[in-house]
Amino acid sequence: MKKFHPLFWGIVLIIIAVLVVCSLYDLSFLNTTRFFQNIKLVSTFFFGILPLLVLVGFFLLLMTNKWAFKIERLSLGGFNLMFDNPARLYKRTVRSFLDTKRSLFKIDLERDNFDETLTSFYKTYEFFREEMKILDNEKKRGRWSNKGEQRELYNVTNEIVQMLNEFLTSHQNNYRRWYKRVADTDSVTPINGGAVIPFHMTPITEVQKHYYRYREICDGFTRVNQFFKSTVEGTFEVNTKKWEGSYNA
Repeated sequence: MKKFHPLFWGIVLIIIAVLVVCSLYDLSFLNTTRFFQNIKLVSTFFFGILPLLVLVGFFLLLMTNKWAFKIERLSLGGFNLMFDNPARLYKRTVRSFLDTKRSLFKIDLERDNFDETLTSFYKTYEFFREEMKILDNEKKRGRWSNKGEQRELYNVTNEIVQMLNEFLTSHQNNYRRWYKRVADTDSVTPINGGAVIPFHMTPITEVQKHYYRYREICDGFTRVNQFFKSTVEGTFEVNTKKWEGSYNA
């Protein structure tokens, strides 16, 4: 059941109280020119400064780190403003992104295309470098709030970026050069010798096994999986159970 903010119930109670007073008491004595002039003056003043109060309140919420905002492009060319606590906003954004990144937590060496997986890892690396700015701004200000939650998220994100950067630096360029060559020439030379294998007529998992650093890249994938399972899964509350026994996305 959805819970309403206490301010909502306060406004509801005020409206009910006004209705009760109007129905039970004679308020004809209020029908004076001075009274309504005062009401008009007060209401004009209030609605005149209301935009300023909203701006000041919004500014204070941002400066005291109660809110952060994010702009997302909509499908129709508009923009969507999202306001929330920086830590909650960051965790929700990361969790939504990782929800379709199965290979970061559980790679299938017998089914996954390493070229596509490398692309996914690089997009993840770029994603975290961009999204961590929400937390990085707070670090530069020298203020960490939410009882260290943002500091923890920032440190974990740094570890993620370092892990992916190390993996991509070690394997991405070498594998892509090899993959492009065997694809362009339509021929794969077996590691242990033998007849040349036609690239486009062979399952991709069999092709990958003839990469000259196959064991090294598999070990790299395993280390990334172990890191994301031990550190990232719990921090961002990612549901990885859905991938047990399946190989989606």
